[in-house]
Amino acid sequence: MSGQRYTPEFKDEAVKLITERGYSVTDVAERLGVSQHSIYKWLKAVQPLRNNPDEHELLEAKKEILRLKSQLKQTEEERDILKKAARYFASLPRVKYQFILEYSHQFKIKTMCRVLKIARAGYYAWLHEPESGRTIEDKRLLQLIRSSYDASYGIYGYRRITLDLKELGESCGPNRVLKIMKNNGIAAVRGYKKHKSYGCGRPPIVPPNHLNREFAVSTPDTSWVTDITYIRTWQGWLYLAVVLDLYSRKVIGWSMKPTLAKDIVLDALLMAVWRRRPNEPVIIHSDQGSQYSSGDWQKFCQKHNLVPSMSRRGNCWDNAVAESFFSSLKKERIKKRIYKTREMARADVFDYIEMFYNRIRRHSHLDGMSPEAFETASK
Repeated sequence: MSGQRYTPEFKDEAVKLITERGYSVTDVAERLGVSQHSIYKWLKAVQPLRNNPDEHELLEAKKEILRLKSQLKQTEEERDILKKAARYFASLPRVKYQFILEYSHQFKIKTMCRVLKIARAGYYAWLHEPESGRTIEDKRLLQLIRSSYDASYGIYGYRRITLDLKELGESCGPNRVLKIMKNNGIAAVRGYKKHKSYGCGRPPIVPPNHLNREFAVSTPDTSWVTDITYIRTWQGWLYLAVVLDLYSRKVIGWSMKPTLAKDIVLDALLMAVWRRRPNEPVIIHSDQGSQYSSGDWQKFCQKHNLVPSMSRRGNCWDNAVAESFFSSLKKERIKKRIYKTREMARADVFDYIEMFYNRIRRHSHLDGMSPEAFETASK
């Protein structure tokens, strides 16, 4: 990673992971793939602010607020789980029995049987029923499945969880994993996809569609794609621009701003250029948004040996990979949420891109590997 440069926006979000969200320097350096020396330099740049007592109290207050918000989020998730589990419990008595067994140390068995509307005699008969070897093995696998599911923030379905289990040396097939998940009410998050076009009118400069839907490339830094989406907050919109390398589907550049100015796409592209430092010409494909047809965009591309490419007018499939990433972001992390502040949205999106999507999330196009793992394995 030596010699790699990072934008001020990236550094700011990395520092906030430590000063506001409680991560250690070692943890942040490992998760972001940045040296600890660089992290300490970025921290030192904001050290004068931290020496201010008032600033310190403010940071502590922010940490406490974040902790309470995290607890509230967990409580809301637990409530939602119980709501969804009610219908599931109604059709599977054995699940009710298992629930009573797991919580018998916390609640009275008599009370739980009454609430769940089952006979105590049925529960005790199940309790003394000998378990088969397969049932015992399923319980063991269930713990591993839950760990994989929780580590993916609830987005992994049975196929990706099966890959996780195989990586741990387990030999169970996807059908068995699916059955265990269904029997225990574990399901991948399913969200929505909503596309919105940006800008209006035909741009004065429309470069050819050099990419022409050639999304499968054999070498890194051959073709990049870029696009913009929007995120709802109570303070107004937060706009996100990203740049992805088609080779690994890795997000190599991003920028978040409260307005849809041309700077947002230039900053995202600058991050990509600084991180990748391509030696050969690279196709940079976008839609026909006004930000991508500006004179500054054209000059930037020319200066950094980038070849602009544009989708056909009104054809989102010409930029399907970028659209797919935004769909994953909104299904797996945002989940139709409206953030209270833009800062909260920024922190959550940064976490998704840099600490989950690039480094951990398994990608079907990459044979179940994460973008980082795929690039490392192909070197």
